[in-house]
Amino acid sequence: MSMQDPTAVPFAPEERAKFRRLNTEQAINLARQSKWEDAVEVNERLIQAFPNDAEALNRLGKALTELGRYPNAVDA
Repeated sequence: MSMQDPTAVPFAPEERAKFRRLNTEQAINLARQSKWEDAVEVNERLIQAFPNDAEALNRLGKALTELGRYPNAVDA
């Protein structure tokens, strides 16, 4: 499922909320399937659009830890 970058074009608030919800669901589902590389990508996309999203930052840190990328996980 390809999702447009909400920072690339001026999205309406409803579209940003939908982008956030769909990407959050995708990130959680990927983590449940232990698809950590994909989970990193989705969470990074979320953080790019919503830099203060504590839950996305937490999920990113978990995914990076699972991949053994500890220095990056600490930064997240």
